[in-house]
Amino acid sequence: MKWLGAYTSHGETIKVPDFHGIKMADLDKVVADKNLNYLIIDSVYDAKAAKGAVIRQDPEANAEVKEGRTIYLYVTSIQPPNVQMPKFIDRSLRQAITMINTYGFKLGTISYVPDQCANCVLEQLVKGKKIQPGTNVPKGTVISLIVGQGLGNDEVGVPCLYGLSRREAMQKLAEASLSIGAIAFDNPKDTAMALVYKQIPSCGRAASAKVGASIDLFLTTDKTKVPPSPDSTGTAKTNDTDFDE
Repeated sequence: MKWLGAYTSHGETIKVPDFHGIKMADLDKVVADKNLNYLIIDSVYDAKAAKGAVIRQDPEANAEVKEGRTIYLYVTSIQPPNVQMPKFIDRSLRQAITMINTYGFKLGTISYVPDQCANCVLEQLVKGKKIQPGTNVPKGTVISLIVGQGLGNDEVGVPCLYGLSRREAMQKLAEASLSIGAIAFDNPKDTAMALVYKQIPSCGRAASAKVGASIDLFLTTDKTKVPPSPDSTGTAKTNDTDFDE
């Protein structure tokens, strides 16, 4: 019985290594001296995660298993999956934005042109070219829209964008039937974390602009420059600091 126990390594276990974040090309190195096997059983698309890296494993890291055990891995797709382009034309801008988010696309620029149908999507574009509904495109594709501005002089309230990222500000402007104008960063080397600290024209209860008008944005990574959120009256609290210039 002692000989049989030694022969079969009875009772001996090994800790499962942590595969999370490991690229597929490096997996062999991880198990080289561990007497373990691995098997990739599925790939998942995640735009925020590193491409071709492990995001889930079974058993989990540090679990006790017998030598020679196979660890099942889930990795992120190297290429995003293709999806069929929906039809945004003839929908309202608000509906189009909701669909863009639902399908996993990204909202690009919104351009306004005179048209009797205000806030109606007239064209849908990818890299400046018209894209037909039903066309297969990668998930995460940037969709730009051409939208009707109406034929009158209708005005809309200017939303307060303080504390929003560039993408968040762009979506909020689109929902308000406005477009993004010039963008200025106080730190061009670090734009990913930048937040809006100034806008022209400014926001407030009485602030309005013509449908389709552009709002210039100034972004910073210094959170102390971002004014507080608007109060209940819709006026931004600026602590006596002039953000309108």
